[in-house]
Amino acid sequence: MENFAANERFRNVLIPSLLCGIGTNIYIICTLVICGVPYAIWSPIFGTVFFIIGILQLRNGSKFIKPIFLITALIVCIEIIIHTYLLGWSSGFFYFFILLPAIFLLNSSWKIWLTILFNISIISAVCLTFYLFKGKPGFAHLSIEYSNVIYFINASGTGMIVIFVFLYFNRTVIKKDKELIQSNAELEKSYTEIQLQHEYSKVLLQEIHHRVKNNLQIISSLMSLQSRSIENKEANQVLNESKRRVEAIALIHQKLYQDKKSNLVDFKSYLEEILASQKILTPNLDCQLKSDAVTISLDTAVPLGLVVSEIITNSVKHAFDAIKKPALQIELIRNNNDFQLVVSDNGNGLPEDFNIESSSSLGSEIIVALISQINGEIDFKNNPGAEYTIKFQDSTD
Repeated sequence: MENFAANERFRNVLIPSLLCGIGTNIYIICTLVICGVPYAIWSPIFGTVFFIIGILQLRNGSKFIKPIFLITALIVCIEIIIHTYLLGWSSGFFYFFILLPAIFLLNSSWKIWLTILFNISIISAVCLTFYLFKGKPGFAHLSIEYSNVIYFINASGTGMIVIFVFLYFNRTVIKKDKELIQSNAELEKSYTEIQLQHEYSKVLLQEIHHRVKNNLQIISSLMSLQSRSIENKEANQVLNESKRRVEAIALIHQKLYQDKKSNLVDFKSYLEEILASQKILTPNLDCQLKSDAVTISLDTAVPLGLVVSEIITNSVKHAFDAIKKPALQIELIRNNNDFQLVVSDNGNGLPEDFNIESSSSLGSEIIVALISQINGEIDFKNNPGAEYTIKFQDSTD
């Protein structure tokens, strides 16, 4: 980004520099005609044509800013040598060499090796011109008066061009800096507004989770009240199971509200609370959890939480008949975005012909549907009690 800005500033200063080059070449054409060498005007004419092409390319947004300058510098060097040969060293055309490194160094994005090579090349061109033409009359054999006038024009013209280019560059930089400061101020204002909106959204989302949790708890309480007035044991059991599922979902939203992590759920903490609640309901049940700190997305946490709740309920209802020391263990393993959740008990195990996908129980149907919802896989075996292994993926990035 910094190099891009430097190149754009260089583009802005290179255009007026080429315009100055065109004006200088017009002056040289007139000088060559006055000095009696009109046949040599092809040199400044060629330079003028290239300068015009360069300006058009730069105005049209050409990316070849540096190559345009380097070719321009080469043409200027050739012109200086030709004009010094024609009008002599005392004409002062060598002053135009000063323009090249002065303009070159206005771009801070040059490679170090290219900067060294360019300046060595200019110094070499100056030395070559000095060696070839110092103290020798030019091809046109100008009078001392003419030479002095041209010398003065070239020296003062070079100085004025340098001053003009530097003032224009400084004006361009100041203008761009003002625009940059204004843009930064606008960006900072926009960022502050976005931050405020983000904070408001987070608070609003937490409030939504809090309200959802409260509403689910109200539903759970209503189910409890309803169950007291129902004498049918089967209906009462169905109602209690529905109440437990609602409470499992409510617990997810409670974790979201408490942890303040937007749509991420601390699932280890969630499992701890599920086991703690089960421990209260079944005091003699030994509950163990093995898990690192894991956060998963809300879309995965809700179905998975219901699956764990269904498996635990199934174990408590059917697995521990005649088991003196019932035990339940949950292990959650993470490998990047791949997860493996193992729920096992030390109960009587699953029937030999058990198949969760073809089971007619509502709990099994719910488990299969929810595992499918999170694109997971579930395996089961006796080890020696029932062991369920759920594999799924989740990205919290």
